[in-house]
Amino acid sequence: MTSLYLFNTLSGKKEQFIPLDGKTVRMYACGPTVYDSSHLGHARMAIVWDVIQRYLRSIGYNVIFVRNITDVDDKIINRAKELGISPDQLSRQYTYEFWRDMYALNVMPPDFEPKATEFIGPMIQFIKELIEKGHAYEADGDVYFDVASFKEYGKLSKQNLEQLQSGAREQVRAQEELQNVKRNPVDFALWKGSNKDELGWPSPWGYGRPGWHLECSTMIRTVLGETIDIHGGGEDLVFPHHENEIAQSESLFNKSLAKYWMHNSFVQVSAEKMSKSLGNFKTINDLLQNYSADTLRLLVLQTHYRNPIDFTAESLAGAKTAVLRLVRAAAFAVQSNDNSSSVPAKATKVIAEAETQFTEAMDNDFNTAVAISTLFSLSDKVFQTKDSAEQRAYASALVKHAKILGFTLADTRTEVQPETARGVMALVLELRKNARESKDYATSDLIRTQLAQLGINVMDSPGGATWEKT
Repeated sequence: MTSLYLFNTLSGKKEQFIPLDGKTVRMYACGPTVYDSSHLGHARMAIVWDVIQRYLRSIGYNVIFVRNITDVDDKIINRAKELGISPDQLSRQYTYEFWRDMYALNVMPPDFEPKATEFIGPMIQFIKELIEKGHAYEADGDVYFDVASFKEYGKLSKQNLEQLQSGAREQVRAQEELQNVKRNPVDFALWKGSNKDELGWPSPWGYGRPGWHLECSTMIRTVLGETIDIHGGGEDLVFPHHENEIAQSESLFNKSLAKYWMHNSFVQVSAEKMSKSLGNFKTINDLLQNYSADTLRLLVLQTHYRNPIDFTAESLAGAKTAVLRLVRAAAFAVQSNDNSSSVPAKATKVIAEAETQFTEAMDNDFNTAVAISTLFSLSDKVFQTKDSAEQRAYASALVKHAKILGFTLADTRTEVQPETARGVMALVLELRKNARESKDYATSDLIRTQLAQLGINVMDSPGGATWEKT
């Protein structure tokens, strides 16, 4: 039996992880709504679930991981109107950007990545069944879920229906606006009627589009089944999104939607949640111009997934320096000239202790903060010994555990950015100019010849030398 324990938002405590079906783990995480570029908050969520599924696979589970893409939503429609393009064009653009960012971050692709627009038919069928069972009702071309029909509503977010009715100003205001449509202020839309000139589909209730909450319930049912092992997402999705998913699915199937509910915390800037609406976010692509994927991954994983991350320039710089320590140590796994395959006894003991520490940390609700400390302990061991066999053993163990956490530890120390390369070329041409002025034509010609062999053509002119790639 596994010794893995994870925190279940539903129960509010750590529970031993026991999958529903032997060694198979069915896992679903809410993906992006593709109306804008992804930021570090999205990166955190993606990296967290990437590491969780990587670790589960590493300890022998057969993981079926699904992450959806919301490509039909009011935010998409409104943004497309602002830009004067179609919602489909907008969602495709940002879907491609999201995929690019995930690849750059070394986030493994999910086993399935369904899009909302691919599941319109199954969503309509889901709504029909809810209406037939008395859990949903049609109202002027819309369809709403009758929250009062599901007695356990609020069990995930630890709220009751009376609190929700009296405490949610936005919901009460919506009820005032729709008082002749909705039965209850907290009833949520399963289907939204819309004008024919807007994005939509025909349905038994008229032209329109599905509500956001419905897509995840439908995708889980279609791809994974009525009950899954793990449902994940950001803590901002606990209510109302995940609460509504539970209401939809469990009222229809009379069984749990997920055995374990897991939620990662926010990335904060000056103690504020990072979000597009606040304007305090950096896109993933922006960050990757100056920081490696490993740096961003370390920034995310050095804090436990249920704790907020305070994002600052100093924290990024610190993560960048720390990653360089790991990269330098990992290089010994391939640099050693000792071809012996045996591991010294001293190293064997240290590596076994590191293995235990790493496993215990990850088994304790995926405590990557402690697991990462194991990587740095191994990197320290690399530099504390002069024995090449020991260095290689420690470095190899480091690389092994780093891979489980999704680090590449790619050694890019000798690679330079284009701006740096241009600066180097300016320096080389200045040295050549000085050689020519000193009538040191041998050095001047040598520089020009060597650059030509590297594919760089130097061109002299009265205004000075310039260069171009050949």
